[in-house]
Amino acid sequence: MSKNFILEEKNILTKKECNYLIKECKKRTNSAEHKDHGYNCFDLERTQIFVELTNLILPVLQKYKKKYPQINLTKNKWAITNLRFKHFKPGKSFEKFHSEHSWKYATRLLNIQIYLSDHNCGTEFYNKKVIKSEIGKLVIFPSYFTHTHRGQKCPDKKNRYIITGYVNFLDLI
Repeated sequence: MSKNFILEEKNILTKKECNYLIKECKKRTNSAEHKDHGYNCFDLERTQIFVELTNLILPVLQKYKKKYPQINLTKNKWAITNLRFKHFKPGKSFEKFHSEHSWKYATRLLNIQIYLSDHNCGTEFYNKKVIKSEIGKLVIFPSYFTHTHRGQKCPDKKNRYIITGYVNFLDLI
C-alpha cells in the first residue's frame, strides 16, 4: 500500500474566522519582502493569532502522527514554527516547483498550509496530485524533495490567502 504522507483536514476554520484573519493580517503585510514570488506576507510569530492557530493545528498534527507513526521515530524534538499569512494578488502564485527542506532550512520536517480562500486551483505536487484550495482546509505534508510542489495560478484572477508554516526540529535551531 502506497502512502502519500499528506493529511487534509477540512473546516479547521470557519469562513467567518478566515475572513477575520484576512482582514487582520492584511493590515500588517509587508509588500516588499517576497515580491519576487508574487505575495505579500505577515509573520504571525509572537502574536495571539499564532497561539490560537497552533492550538487548532496541534490536534491535526496528532492525527498525522497516528496516521503516519513512523514520524514518531525521529529522535529530535519538534514543534510548529514560522506561521506566516500570505496574500497572492490576482494572477500571482508561487509557481516554481520547490521543496521546503534545503541546506538553509535543514530543520524543516513538515509543511503546514491553511487555505483562507476558495479557488479553482490549489497546491500542485510534482507527481501531478493537486490539493484544492478550500476555505478553512488544513494540509500537512513532508518538507522534503519527495513533496516538491508549487502554487497554481487562480484562473478566476481572484486574490488568494493562505497561512503557511512548518514543523521544525527544535534541537537543531
